Amino acid sequence: MKEDVLLKLVNVKKDYDDREALKGIDLEVKKGEVVVILGPSGCGKSTLLRCINGLEKIKEGEIILKNYGSLGKDVAFEKIRGTVGMVFQSYELFPHMNVINNILLGPMKAQNRDKAEVEKQADELLERVGLKDRKYAYPRELSGGQKQRIAIVRALCMNPEIMLFDEVTAALDPEMVREVLKVILELAKNGMTMVIVTHEMEFAKHVADKIVFMEEGRIIETGKPKEFFENPKTERAKSFLESFELYK
Repeated sequence: MKEDVLLKLVNVKKDYDDREALKGIDLEVKKGEVVVILGPSGCGKSTLLRCINGLEKIKEGEIILKNYGSLGKDVAFEKIRGTVGMVFQSYELFPHMNVINNILLGPMKAQNRDKAEVEKQADELLERVGLKDRKYAYPRELSGGQKQRIAIVRALCMNPEIMLFDEVTAALDPEMVREVLKVILELAKNGMTMVIVTHEMEFAKHVADKIVFMEEGRIIETGKPKEFFENPKTERAKSFLESFELYK
């Protein structure tokens, strides 16, 4: 594994009963790189993220994380949950707990960290995302965009080496999308390694170091954002971009 590669997927396959969801995925993610995965619904984008995080068991291949080895073989996925953070489109906040307790739970229970130390970090992150004043609010008192920013803070408090974002703006109103994407752009500027599944094309153009385009469980095109959006190599990518009126 190359020195600067943080995450490597080798021939990763995943089945659901008689359907092949992933058909041999090879992918490298370098430290500090932002990889954006694009493709039509049902092509395997979200399944790929869930396999990286161990939420879905792969049938074949290897997922290798630098300094840990092959996930699920050399090290259990449970051991790297904090190292590989994930944010879902559905927030996954506990409704009976306020914001700060939602954030503190993981670091204190899974990492045995001191409450005061984690709360100090949480306060700093809440300040960064503009939600310090909602520290003691409950999820029902927050907008969708606020809940999603809290979910991001919760993941960051685990001190991950890589962040996975799965369609985090899909359930949001257009006004709320901007505030969440702004947080992710800030993370990119600060050097966070990220793999992002999104349908926000303009956002993908601005945040990505590398675009990965998937179709029917395979990666069929990879490239820099400029070349992908201006001169896609495959007819399938061209037709996909045409549906967003991004390629003529």
